[in-house]
Amino acid sequence: MAVNLKTNKYVEDLKKGFQDIQTVAQEGNFKLFLKQFIAVLLVFLLFRYLGGKFDAKISNYVGQMDAIRVQQTSEREYEANKRELISLEPRFPDADSKNEWLLSQILGIFKGANLTPQIEGTQSEDSSNSSYVAASLKVNTEMNFLQFADFLASVENRKAFVKVSEISVIKSTESDKLGSNKISLRFNTIFPKEKIAKSLFKDYDKIIKEQKAAAQAKKQQAAAQEGK
Repeated sequence: MAVNLKTNKYVEDLKKGFQDIQTVAQEGNFKLFLKQFIAVLLVFLLFRYLGGKFDAKISNYVGQMDAIRVQQTSEREYEANKRELISLEPRFPDADSKNEWLLSQILGIFKGANLTPQIEGTQSEDSSNSSYVAASLKVNTEMNFLQFADFLASVENRKAFVKVSEISVIKSTESDKLGSNKISLRFNTIFPKEKIAKSLFKDYDKIIKEQKAAAQAKKQQAAAQEGK
């Protein structure tokens, strides 16, 4: 906070005091004004000293406020990331289930769509990442375009983490399958080598409970809206 010397009342008074001292000195009566000069000088020096101290304090307070804001922002980001991790981690399967989990998910997806899957080859895995194992499985099936659109939407909207890549669509040429397509898809997921959220956060169970309650409330609200 800078001190405005042009408009400060104390500075103006000091200037007037120095003008008076100059007048007395020119008249040869400087000794008469010596005590007042010393007093004014002390006041001036004190003013400068306190002004500097005041500026330093203001700068210090501003610095502290900035540090608090940064800390609050960091805390909010940390809390958001923590809750995101706790929310997402259960969507990924445990590493000890990697031999059957993806296959069971695929069979459940096709059963829900009333379609027959043809599994091609075996599950491929990539464990080069230090944190997770990536797994994929190729599946062939037949469906029309409308079925395919609904099928993909159902896969992408699943809570469990299963994604589709490497889609291949070939129109069927058989006379009894007009409008149908031969479709090949690769289903993917990842298995964390270690799930860390529960061991990292002491309030893990509390947050899980809060998230489940919020999801249930949201579901009930959506059902109520549909019922209107």
